Amino acid sequence: MGVVLVHGTNMDRNLIHNVWTLAEDVFRPRSADADRADSFHPVRDNVRHLANAGFFGLQVPKKFGGFDADEPTRHEYAEVLASCCGVTAFTQQQLQTGVKFVVESTNEHLRSRLLPLVAEGSIKCGIALSHMRRSSPSAVQARRAPGGYNISGVIPWVSGWGLLDSFVLAATLENDDHIFAYVDMRQHAHCLAASDPMDLAVMRSSDTVEVSLNNLHIPDDSVLAIRKPNWLRDSERLTIASHAALPLGCARACVRSLRELSAIPGRDAVSGTAFELNMEIDQRRRDVLTWNCDCVDHPEYRVHALRARAASIVLATRAAHAVVVATGGRAHLNGSVAQRLVREASFYATAVQTSEVQASTLDQIFSPFFGQ
Repeated sequence: MGVVLVHGTNMDRNLIHNVWTLAEDVFRPRSADADRADSFHPVRDNVRHLANAGFFGLQVPKKFGGFDADEPTRHEYAEVLASCCGVTAFTQQQLQTGVKFVVESTNEHLRSRLLPLVAEGSIKCGIALSHMRRSSPSAVQARRAPGGYNISGVIPWVSGWGLLDSFVLAATLENDDHIFAYVDMRQHAHCLAASDPMDLAVMRSSDTVEVSLNNLHIPDDSVLAIRKPNWLRDSERLTIASHAALPLGCARACVRSLRELSAIPGRDAVSGTAFELNMEIDQRRRDVLTWNCDCVDHPEYRVHALRARAASIVLATRAAHAVVVATGGRAHLNGSVAQRLVREASFYATAVQTSEVQASTLDQIFSPFFGQ
């Protein structure tokens, strides 16, 4: 599938063309090697390509050297990557999230210092806040200390560990407020202890680790923001549908695979399935962008955004299983495209999952006419 330009005249077509060329010419041909996780090098190299091309400045304001891309551009960028190499798309997305926290920081001095470096690819900033979405965000505690804060605890999930120069860390203060801080790993290496990479069934080569913090001292000038306890949950409710880009990219990869399989004589049913799936992807994309761009102030925004997100998750799962059926018994070989796409689709079913997203996804799986 080629570039899909949708929803709005402000999309940066040159940016999308460039990322498509890179993903198609470099990432997709070695996506199987990246997935095998025999080494982290293909993913590391892919992320380096993205950094050198300035793509980590996707949401950085232009005054700092970034693209300041709008939501349709960011969505299409993520879809393109996921359609060519799932583990690269996921790993770099974790870094994009770290950049987002710096962009939205209340610390103007830190923003001015870091964002030009991010935009030029000199800094790769990850994210360390998986514990905040769990029932015990206080697993990482911050206490006031002279000149800053001392932070201790265990972060259960940090991706791209071997790539990172820094990461955005979230912790709970004594008054239950949440602190978000920028951590320069070179300065604080003695306080950070990472596990071996997790033995994941999918995205294994994302170099995802558990990180223990031992009395990490964060100076005041590295604090990005201090927020009320519900801030992260409330802010993520405004971007519910934005996380649909990766499963939709996976579905696009499935359509490509089905089209290739349909080239075999007598495969009219496979060709028809590819056509129908492509039509459904376009519809889901329209729904996602409608509720993530134009209708966030609508009184029923949350219900519709959850439906759009869940529909994308379920679509990716159905599309991947269609590839398995069309491939036949060879789909169960390790290294087959079908096997990889099924695992990627299953991963997106739980990525950045909240209780609301979980409930909506389960609803859609077991309610055939949900959202129709």
